[in-house]
Amino acid sequence: MTDISIENCQTLPPSGDLDGVLGEYYALIVQRMRDMGFDIPLAAPQSALAEFWAQSDAYLPPNGCILLARTGDGEVVACGMMKRFDADTGELKRVYVKPKVRGLGIGKTLIEMREKVARDMGLKRLVADTLTPSIEMRALYPKLGFVELDTPLETTTYKDQAMLRDQMHFFEKIL
Repeated sequence: MTDISIENCQTLPPSGDLDGVLGEYYALIVQRMRDMGFDIPLAAPQSALAEFWAQSDAYLPPNGCILLARTGDGEVVACGMMKRFDADTGELKRVYVKPKVRGLGIGKTLIEMREKVARDMGLKRLVADTLTPSIEMRALYPKLGFVELDTPLETTTYKDQAMLRDQMHFFEKIL
């Protein structure tokens, strides 16, 4: 299955296009948090999905982007988002690739495409955070020129999920 195209959404995609891949992403994050010993409600993925839709405009041009990777038959198999963090910085959010298409370079492409969007927006820096068990992202960011920071950044997750701060890793790339 290598017939994958990636679109940069200029408007919000239909919820049916995004809910499946985001639901899987949130379920994985919640499972990892539970595995770390956090008492996370089983309904947390649905709450996170609702919260995303309530704030989804922040990810649209001119202040961000939503990228969707689709198979030839239209199934959304990966996503990646970015929103403006401050006047010069974009924050990478919600990169997820379904297991059946991992290993094809889709995650890398999603990061590189968001980097291009950030440059087109005039941004000078990208930041990202991830949790300790997210070994995939902790390995991928440095391969793409991101540097892991010694001090925390007040990213969205840092602000919203104080309980996770000890398990967070922060990355930066100067554009």
